[in-house]
Amino acid sequence: MAITILVIRVKRRVQPHLRVGEGDVERVTLIMGNPDRVPIVAGKMRDPTEVAKYRGFMTYKAYTPKGVPVTISGTGIGTPSTHICVEELAKLGAQVFIRIGTCGGVDLSVKTGDVVVPTSAIRDERTSLNYAPIEYPAVASPRLTISLFNEVSELLPADRVHMGVCWTCDVYYVAPGNDMLDVWTRSRAKCVEMESSFLFVFATTRGLEAASILACDGNLHTGQKQEQSDENEQSGEQNPLLIEAVEKEIEAVIRTIDKLYYE
Repeated sequence: MAITILVIRVKRRVQPHLRVGEGDVERVTLIMGNPDRVPIVAGKMRDPTEVAKYRGFMTYKAYTPKGVPVTISGTGIGTPSTHICVEELAKLGAQVFIRIGTCGGVDLSVKTGDVVVPTSAIRDERTSLNYAPIEYPAVASPRLTISLFNEVSELLPADRVHMGVCWTCDVYYVAPGNDMLDVWTRSRAKCVEMESSFLFVFATTRGLEAASILACDGNLHTGQKQEQSDENEQSGEQNPLLIEAVEKEIEAVIRTIDKLYYE
């Protein structure tokens, strides 16, 4: 008589917010603010598999064309939830973090559908103070940044790809009288977003690698995202140039991983 033995894998060291455990997290990790983008990014690679979904955090695993295993996770908006996500991923072995995101243009040359690869970030947020005082610079990993810039430059026209300082701010709706847009414009910041400065400080102080690549969804001087009259109205995220920019930044990230981390 044949006997069937059912083996059930029990996760250990399960993290309280991501619900990932030992064996779930790869060395190379992609993070993005929008959790809905996680399965889309995973679907650009081989064998995408959902690992966990809990409290708004979604985590997948997939493989690049050359077979590099990658963890893909959604951080939510802003530095506090990003802090929770990357801490829990790092505890389980993540060593490389690449943020695939969007931004608003600050420099007038950065327009909808452009891509910015930040070299560093302005720490206009408070979460990173948990890791280093404000004097500590938020700098992206050089080799990762250069590779992302070179790869996306092969996919988009030169005037749509930028490299420079990013302004990370922990406020989206700025109260009147507190707007620093003119200050950072005069300081030649390329764009604004809500996660990168924390990510760079976290990675550097932990001896890890981190970089960001950001698709521009509009310039703050010429028009921000606006509320829609109704749910049927086309939003800025349906702009064909932005859709193309997101596609190209994802492709550039996958190519970078295969170039730098394939063994």
